[in-house]
Amino acid sequence: MNRSRYSVRSLILLMAVVFATSMVSAQTAGYDLLQTSSGASIDLSSLGLGVVNLKGVPIQSSTGNTDTIMHRTADMPSGGGSVPANVTALFMESINPVTFRTQSCDVYVTINNSNGVISTSTLPQPDALSASTGTVTIRTDGTFDSNITVNADVIFVKAGTSVSNSANYVGHQPASAVKVSSTNSSWSSTPPSGYPSDPNFPSGGFYPKPAHTGGPHPVVPAACPSSSPAPGGASRTGAALVRACAVAVQ
Repeated sequence: MNRSRYSVRSLILLMAVVFATSMVSAQTAGYDLLQTSSGASIDLSSLGLGVVNLKGVPIQSSTGNTDTIMHRTADMPSGGGSVPANVTALFMESINPVTFRTQSCDVYVTINNSNGVISTSTLPQPDALSASTGTVTIRTDGTFDSNITVNADVIFVKAGTSVSNSANYVGHQPASAVKVSSTNSSWSSTPPSGYPSDPNFPSGGFYPKPAHTGGPHPVVPAACPSSSPAPGGASRTGAALVRACAVAVQ
């Protein structure tokens, strides 16, 4: 009887170890689709504008309310470890207009490092930018750390006009670098409810819930809304609509 109990305990322990190891080793390079939550901002004190509060702008219908796309460029090491990551896309807008060069302007903060997968007419980036790169460190207990340096573009457009039309620009320039980090954030091998599934941005079986401890850009997992908004926000037209958002299978 004691041997049986010992065998059962050993089997349970072995299964737990195998599950924990496979949970990480099965994760491959992929993309994280994220939505900006409340509290995002950009410091434009160098332009006399102070801290400007921001909101996310859905990039395109196929990715739901995604306004931030991260790319893990390597498979997770067996047993856990660090992998390189970069920002593929970022689309944010000021909550309220600002006065810039004597004009009322909306402020857009963008990155388009998608190699043409996302058109610059959908997500403009008029300036050349340093790469937004960093690392994600995965652990077998379902937690991770991340450290990313974000180099974004700042675009000022006449208030109420579309950022996709350069004729509306009042000015644009690269923003100062911002470091964004998280510690002991959680991740899962299955998608959260409503998470978008876009073949251009496969997850690789890694679904993070970042808990940022540094940098003014809090995010949560993206989702397919009940009705997909027009890409680029309310000021965009239906002509820019793409494939509807599909939900990832849990």
